[in-house]
Amino acid sequence: MTTRSSALAPATVTPGLAIPPGETLLEELAARGISQAELARRAGRPVQAINEIARGKKGITAETALVFERVLGVSAEFWMRLEADYRLARARRRIQLAKITLPRSSTTKTLSTSSLCGTASILLERRASRKRPRSRRTARR
Repeated sequence: MTTRSSALAPATVTPGLAIPPGETLLEELAARGISQAELARRAGRPVQAINEIARGKKGITAETALVFERVLGVSAEFWMRLEADYRLARARRRIQLAKITLPRSSTTKTLSTSSLCGTASILLERRASRKRPRSRRTARR
């Protein structure tokens, strides 16, 4: 099946901009003159599921993206990228608002989002440097 890119699909995604995939779905349906109920019928999905996606209450799964590709002709990759970008932007916003606090031996270090990449390597180094307790069999020898 040949798919086409949506006229509504952005050429580039702005980092930090959280556009719910449901908004794009509603715009696509409006451009085609299709109701949520009609999409649900064509997709073989409950109307409630389509409505929850449209309202941002439910995410787009890989299976749903494939169904949207078949029904709307917009690639599944587009829907999956849109969902992933939305979730990532929301996570970034939560981290910026809450800041991440990691326990250290006797102190606590607060990390900003700019230092999160280093955080993963710090955690991996700590895990690797931990001494594993010897088993009872090894300890008795």
